[in-house]
Amino acid sequence: MKRLAALSAMLILGSPTFALAAEHSAGYRGIGMLYFTFMAAILIYGVYDSFGKKAMYVAAPIIVVGLYLLLPES
Repeated sequence: MKRLAALSAMLILGSPTFALAAEHSAGYRGIGMLYFTFMAAILIYGVYDSFGKKAMYVAAPIIVVGLYLLLPES
């Protein structure tokens, strides 16, 4: 679990979208990414709480990719 936390921290800190360092006319993509990050965390925790660790490992990538595809293309 420590490795997963370290990996997610590296992805969050290393991603310019999470840091809101997009171009000047970025639109709502940065704030949308933050909103979807919180939504993904809640959904992944719900899967873990309901179905266990193995289901979380299967559902987490599906949730993250699905929410990424819902971001606006600005």
